[in-house]
Amino acid sequence: MIHKLKISLAILLLFSLACKKGESQSNGTTDSKFENSSTSNQTSAVVIFVVGDVRTNDKKLSLGDTITESDVLLTGKKSLCDMQILDSDSGVVIRVKADSEFSLSPSNLPDKKEVNLVLRKGTALFKINNKLPKNHKVSVTMPTMVAGVRGTSFSAKINNSGDVDLQVLEGAVATRPNISEIEALPDELKTKSQAVNALVTTLQNKEQIIEAGQKVTITKTYTDQILKDTGLRESLPKIKESLKKGDISAASQKLDEGIKSPEEVKTKIVDKVASQSPIKVESSNNKDVQTQLKEFEELIAIEKQKLESETSRKTEISVRTKERKESLLKRIEEITGKSTETLILKNGNRIQGVIIQEGTNYHVLTTEGKKTFKQSEVDGTEF
Repeated sequence: MIHKLKISLAILLLFSLACKKGESQSNGTTDSKFENSSTSNQTSAVVIFVVGDVRTNDKKLSLGDTITESDVLLTGKKSLCDMQILDSDSGVVIRVKADSEFSLSPSNLPDKKEVNLVLRKGTALFKINNKLPKNHKVSVTMPTMVAGVRGTSFSAKINNSGDVDLQVLEGAVATRPNISEIEALPDELKTKSQAVNALVTTLQNKEQIIEAGQKVTITKTYTDQILKDTGLRESLPKIKESLKKGDISAASQKLDEGIKSPEEVKTKIVDKVASQSPIKVESSNNKDVQTQLKEFEELIAIEKQKLESETSRKTEISVRTKERKESLLKRIEEITGKSTETLILKNGNRIQGVIIQEGTNYHVLTTEGKKTFKQSEVDGTEF
């Protein structure tokens, strides 16, 4: 009897372990799918041209390096970085110019292919080489403006005051005001606070379409006035402690003090935003447009399939660089203010680019990046 009982218990134990294993495998599969789905929406980019001091997280970037959502790209003086979004079929190429700060932002739309770009400082050019499919979205967030791209070429510049100038060269861009202080708030608070939610919704509805040959400026003064008129400028400092503690409910209550009903606050916010002077859309200077169009010709995308593996990626970037060597060298000359020369090495090699001598070292800024040689390796230079 005892023997039979032991056998029964053993069978039950084995059955229990098998069920748990099955549950674990099932859960593992589900988690894996979820992780893959989440990962597939992550945005990354590859460097396809770089000049000067370009860094992410104190790492100096070179051709073929990858930029992810955890990176903040910084360009120094007399520097430039071209990158192509790896996860888009639309051939999205961005040129970040000198003294700029740029990053990639996570997608908020799991059912759509979304590329969110953030320009916090400086100047950048954006080119969508292929038509955006219906379920694709590209947006650029800046201190006072959000730009929704519709398959186009446009430039954006942020001045020292935080004003944003946007100029469309081809296609069209949907722009709306953005308030950086509100944008920085946690998403949960943006939804929970009636005042903030009403302001975000109102700004989203204040969209303007900027066509090719047009430009628009949204100033920091404009967005500051909205904050002031809606009372949120006075309320925002009061929620710092609550946010430090992670208390979203307390922060929401402080932002919504004095609100009697959602309808009342919505009406108030809409009226205050509507009372602002209209954002003026102007025609671009034709000479400026022609100059920029020539620069946009350099922002040609590489076929997405050719960038999928790291090995083929480097090869394709090298091919692209050689094909555009002449125009890229001219761009290096413009950035540095120096003419192209050829450095002749004692081993017979000839390196073409902008030469900068620093002590006993010769730095050559080439289309493939900076190359450094010791004086003992150099035989001479020629124009």
